[in-house]
Amino acid sequence: MRGRAGARGRAGRRWCATAALGLVSLAAPRALAAQALACDDTSIEVHKLSFAGNTTFRSSDLANGVATTQSSFTRRFFRVFGKRYCLDAPTVTQDSLRLIILYRNAGFSQVRVAKELTMRSPRQAELRFVIDEGTPVRIDSVSYVGFEEVPQFDRLRRGIEVRPGMRFDKSAVLASRDSLARRLRDRGYPLAEVLRSFDTDTARHTAVVEFSASTGPRARLGAINVTVDVPPGERRRIDPGRVKGVLGIREGQLYRERSLEGVKRGLYLAEAFRHVDVQVDSASLVDAVDSLVSVNVQLTEGDLRASRVSLGWGNLDCLRTQGSYSDYNFLGRLRRLDLNGRLSKVGVGAPFDFASGLCRQEVKRDIFSDTLNYYAGATLSQASLFGLRTIPTVTVYSERRSEFQAYLRDTPFGAIASVQRGVDGALPQSFSYQLEYGSTFSSPAFFCAVFNVCEEAAQARLLRRNRLAVAGWSVTRNRADDFANPQRGSVMRFEVRHASRLIGSSTDQQFSRGVIDASFYRPVFDGGVFVFRLRGGTVLGRRLGLDGSRTFVPPQERLYAGGPNTVRGFRQNELGPAIYVVDTFSVAAAAGDTSFFETNDNRVASRVVPSGGDNVVIANAELRLRSVFLPELIQYSIFVDAGEVWNRNGSTASQSTIQVKVTPGVGVRVFTPIGPVRVDIGYNPYQAPSGPAFFSAQQRVGGEVERALYCTSPGNRLAVTPGLTLPGGTSALPVQAAGACPATFQPPRRATFLSRLTFNFSIGQAF
Repeated sequence: MRGRAGARGRAGRRWCATAALGLVSLAAPRALAAQALACDDTSIEVHKLSFAGNTTFRSSDLANGVATTQSSFTRRFFRVFGKRYCLDAPTVTQDSLRLIILYRNAGFSQVRVAKELTMRSPRQAELRFVIDEGTPVRIDSVSYVGFEEVPQFDRLRRGIEVRPGMRFDKSAVLASRDSLARRLRDRGYPLAEVLRSFDTDTARHTAVVEFSASTGPRARLGAINVTVDVPPGERRRIDPGRVKGVLGIREGQLYRERSLEGVKRGLYLAEAFRHVDVQVDSASLVDAVDSLVSVNVQLTEGDLRASRVSLGWGNLDCLRTQGSYSDYNFLGRLRRLDLNGRLSKVGVGAPFDFASGLCRQEVKRDIFSDTLNYYAGATLSQASLFGLRTIPTVTVYSERRSEFQAYLRDTPFGAIASVQRGVDGALPQSFSYQLEYGSTFSSPAFFCAVFNVCEEAAQARLLRRNRLAVAGWSVTRNRADDFANPQRGSVMRFEVRHASRLIGSSTDQQFSRGVIDASFYRPVFDGGVFVFRLRGGTVLGRRLGLDGSRTFVPPQERLYAGGPNTVRGFRQNELGPAIYVVDTFSVAAAAGDTSFFETNDNRVASRVVPSGGDNVVIANAELRLRSVFLPELIQYSIFVDAGEVWNRNGSTASQSTIQVKVTPGVGVRVFTPIGPVRVDIGYNPYQAPSGPAFFSAQQRVGGEVERALYCTSPGNRLAVTPGLTLPGGTSALPVQAAGACPATFQPPRRATFLSRLTFNFSIGQAF
C-alpha cells in the first residue's frame, strides 16, 4: 500500500494541472464547435495561438484548456489540407476568464490576463495571451482532524502532496482529500469520509488547510454471499460455493476496498461471466458498532466454451493458421483449459511446400524455413491459489519453430509451470519454471566461427537432443492508455531467465539472461503521438569443454536485432555480427601438396548466418501522425532506430566494441479489426559487416556421407592438405588445419539508393 500511495501522490502532482484545466474548460467543447462552424470566407483564421508570461503551466497545457484553437499544422504551412479554425471574439473573452479561473485555483489570486491580436493579413491573425501570474499563495500549515485512532497514521499520509511551503493549489488539495479517503477505505474503514477546508490570507499570500475525517468503525469481512444467475431457459453450471473459494478474499480479513475491486477484475478476467457486481451489503453498514461487513457477489453466467480459427500471411511465416478451444469452467472451480494449435511456413515448409510462390524470396532461400513450424499445447489455469490473488498455470506442449536465418528449434515435449502475482496491481509479476527436451539446429559455420567448435563430432554433441530447464521471473509496469495503440503513458518490462544443472538442465544448456524494455508515449500536435523506446539485454553462458574455451550460449537464447520490431533498417536478425557461407572458392597453391582455400571475389553468392551476440542495445524514436485523409483509419510514421549487437569475447564473428548503427525511415499503418497493418521502410546506409567465410562440402563414401567445413576467408593461413586415399581408390575430403577463421570476407557495398531500403510488413505497432 505504501508503494501505491507514493505512486498515487506522484501521479497527482503530475496531472493536477490537467485536472484543473479540465474543470475550467467544461464549456470549451461547445464554444470550440461554434468557433469551427463560424469559419467562412470572411472569417479571420487563427494562424498561431501562443502564451507569454506563463512559468507555472506549459503553453501546450494552456492551449488544451481554452476553446480558441489554431489551424492545424498542415493547414498553416501547406494551405491546402488540414482543419481551419477562425477567430470568435466572445470565445476569446471567455478564454481569458478560463485562464484567470485556472490560475486562481492554482494559488495565483492576483493573476491578470491580457489579449494581443496581430494581423498577418486581412484574413489571418496571431492571438497571444499575456499572463501576469503575480505572487502565489503558499500553504502555511496543514492539519489533520479525526485521524487520531487510525493505526500508523504517519504511513497513511506518506506521499500526500499537500504540505507547508507549497503553492496553494485547490486541485492538489482536492486530490489529497480523495487520496486520504481512499487510503482509509483500504485500511479497514468502509464508511470513511474526508472533508477539506481552508482559509486564505491574500494580503500575506498564505493559506491554512485542514483535513477532517469521519472514519466510522474499523471493520473486517463478514459473510461473503455469492449468487450466480443464468439466462432464461438454461441450467446453472457454475457452483456459487466453488466461486467463493477462488475469490481471493476470506471472512475475517481486514476490509480493503482495493481487494473488492481486485475480486471484480479477476472475475471478469475469468471470462466465464457476462455480468459481475461486487458490493458491500448496505444493511451490514447500518450498525455503527458492528465490526463485520457483508459482501454480495452477484454474477451472471456467460458462454463457458469458445473456439477460434484464423488464417493469415506473415512477412517471414508465409501462410499461417491457428486455432484454439477454451473451457472456462473445466472440472469446476473456474479452472480454465486452453487448447492451442498453430502452423506456419505453410507453402514453403515440408511437407506443405505446395505454394512457395506466396512466400518471399528470402524465406524460400532460408535453410531454417524449409520445414513446417508447428505448436500444439494445452494450458490449465486456476483463478486463485489457496484463496490468494495468485494465478497458477501449467502448460504442456510440443513445438517446432525457426528463427529467420539463425536456427531451428525442435521440441518434441515441453512443460511450463508459472505463477502470476498481482495481476490487478501496479506491478504484476510472473514466476516460471520451464523444462524442454529438444534440440537446436544451426549452421555448422555458426558453431565454428562463434564458439570455435568446428569438428563435426563436437558439433553433433551440441546439436543432439538434451534437457533445457529454465527458471524465469518477470515484472511489468503498464501505464499506457491503450493496449493496441497507446496515445500516452508508458510500458516497462524486466525479465530474467536462468538455466543450470542445479535446476535440471544438461551440461551444455546453461546460461543467465536479462532483458529490460521500456516504451514511453506522449501526445503531440494534431492528434499525433511521439514514442520513445529503449531495450537492452545481456546473456552469460558457460565455458565450453570442447575444442575451444569460449563461452557457449544456446543459439535460441542469444540476443538478436534487426527486423520490423527492433532496428528496421536491417533485415530480420541481421544487425551485428555475421557469418557467410559461400558457394565457391579459389585454391592458392603453396609448398608441396599444401594449398589455401580463399574467396577473394566478394561477388560470389553467399548466405548470411546471423550469429547474434552476448549483448544488445536498441533505441527507437517514432512520430506517429494521423492521415489528413481518413485519420481514423490511416496513420503515418517517421522513425529513427539505433542499436547494436556485440560479443564480450571478441570472437572472429564479431567486433567486441559497440558500433551503434542508426537507420531512419517512414511507414504507414492501416487500422483493422485485427490490429494495425504496418508497412515500414528503413534506410540502411551501412556496408554489410565483414565476417568469416565458409564453404560446406560433402561426399558420399559407400553408405556414409562425409562432411567438411572449410574456412575460405581472404588471406586466411589455414593450410589444406589432400585427404587420405580410401579403399576403392576414392580420396577423402581435404583436411584443413585448425585455427580461427578471420573475419575478412566483405560482401559488396549497396551501390544504389533502392538497395539500401529495407521493407518490413507486420501486424501491430512495433512497440
